[in-house]
Amino acid sequence: MLKKFRFTNLLVAFFMALALLAGCGSSGGDGAFIPLQRTVTVEVAGGIAGSGADLTCVDEGDMVACRGIKYAEAIRFAPSEMITLEGEINARRFGSACIQDDGSGSEDCLFLNVFFPKPIDVAAAADAPIQPPSDLPVMVWIHGGALIQGASSVPGYDVPALVNEGVVVVTINYRLNAFGFLPHPALEDPTGNFGLKDQVKALEWVQDYIADFGGDPANVTIFGESAGGHSVLSLLVADPVIVSGLFHKAIVQSGSYSPTQTDLETGYYIYGSVFADLPYVTGSGPCSVENCLTGHTCDTNEGIRACLRDLTVEEVMTAQSTSPAWGFPTPVHAADTFLPKSISAALTDGEVADVPVMIGTNLNEGSLFTALFMPQYGNFATLENLVAGVTTLLLGDPRSYDRNALAEDYTERAVDTYGDNANKFRNAHSMVFTDATFSCNALGHAATLAARQPTYSYWFTDADAPIHDTYAALGALSAFFNLGNWGFGASHSFEIQYIFGTVQDHANVTADQIALSNRMITYWTNFAKYGNPGGGWTAYNGTNIRELNPYGDWDATAGRFATAHYCACWADPGSCWPVSEPE
Repeated sequence: MLKKFRFTNLLVAFFMALALLAGCGSSGGDGAFIPLQRTVTVEVAGGIAGSGADLTCVDEGDMVACRGIKYAEAIRFAPSEMITLEGEINARRFGSACIQDDGSGSEDCLFLNVFFPKPIDVAAAADAPIQPPSDLPVMVWIHGGALIQGASSVPGYDVPALVNEGVVVVTINYRLNAFGFLPHPALEDPTGNFGLKDQVKALEWVQDYIADFGGDPANVTIFGESAGGHSVLSLLVADPVIVSGLFHKAIVQSGSYSPTQTDLETGYYIYGSVFADLPYVTGSGPCSVENCLTGHTCDTNEGIRACLRDLTVEEVMTAQSTSPAWGFPTPVHAADTFLPKSISAALTDGEVADVPVMIGTNLNEGSLFTALFMPQYGNFATLENLVAGVTTLLLGDPRSYDRNALAEDYTERAVDTYGDNANKFRNAHSMVFTDATFSCNALGHAATLAARQPTYSYWFTDADAPIHDTYAALGALSAFFNLGNWGFGASHSFEIQYIFGTVQDHANVTADQIALSNRMITYWTNFAKYGNPGGGWTAYNGTNIRELNPYGDWDATAGRFATAHYCACWADPGSCWPVSEPE
């Protein structure tokens, strides 16, 4: 075992790298300006009468990149307002990231980036406007990061290889943390789902302007991973009056966690009460009656709103940190609001946008999260550590079953699959996290969706997926797992590099992995073009989960997938791990 100080240093490096790899971090605000690259001008008229702008963008070889386009004005604890593109706009670098969980970033952060195929006449004079292609499918990427971290400026999202298949890719920022997700009854919009509504504003911008970049506003696919995938699911079940016509296909990557989300009243209590008093809770937050910010009164809704909007960023983040729930917030739902029902309830009731859906997960989703929690649970070095970890992980599950028996069972599974070694309890925790949080929920979502609309299910199983050179610090923890060549297996977010085409930059990538990346790019862009991924991949019927692997893609049955992830047990955990009756 590594010495404690050494392990701590490795974890610091790991967290920094993980934030980038998982789409959970930003590039630190404004992106790099690259003066040596040739600039091109894109003329934008848009669908708004009287508007017009000239954007200075960058020639990226096979595509044109227009970065840092402001699409809306953020208003503290209120829905954002879309802005009109006018005048001369420098679109050569990324805009600021939204406020991250460490307090970095900016509230002025609602920027997006557009990447489109380079037109044939781009060799014209540098100051001559170019004419983009026309009527290309549009893919709008919603980044991950647990709704507390992330940005469209993450290096792995830049210059996406998807564009080379004849699509326009848009990557967006949206508000995070309490700035994007603060439910409180004192606000004009008490649900506080401002981050999701930012995504809607970006989609409205796409409807108004994307034709000027060569995109077809009538053929828009939303896609995202982790919190981005969860956002896609949320948009699928959002109020159809608000989202209808804004997207026409949807791809959910590892987004099926937390399907019940949070009801509005519970959201008030666990998220809102740490900021200001509720009608039924007296708190100690910075806008509570007792601790109201100097110069304000906090005994009325108007006073609370004024106080909240006058807090510094540091004060907002300090208040947020007092509630453990803010580590992984979810949007809140309530009847007659933007989210009328939770994801699970809406899917069950068939109240979901009638568009084709692609949905899937990775074989070893949980390994990155297990690594994150290792310091809290003795590095998962013993069975007792594992029991403590899974007990905490499953606190939100009200069903009765024996967590000790579950931990012992998963340890046996880990030994059977990966060997009896020092990593077995970490491997077991990773497997629990994968199955309970991601895989079985995704399987259920695929089955429910497939009963009413075209649905395509995937299972990314490249356990030897490389760690990109940019995130090499992850390798420092590889020895703590043995789920594949790099330790982490086909972990959470590891498929992104295949879809965006950056896996080919890894020094140790294999030819088979590059081929897999090319196939996945084709699947994703075919889906955006035609509503199906092609290549023999058919709509889900229980026998055809497309397994994506360097050695070939093939169909796995729901039974095989469910067996691999213990889904029958997670459907009824008491039948697998019953609580022992006292003697």
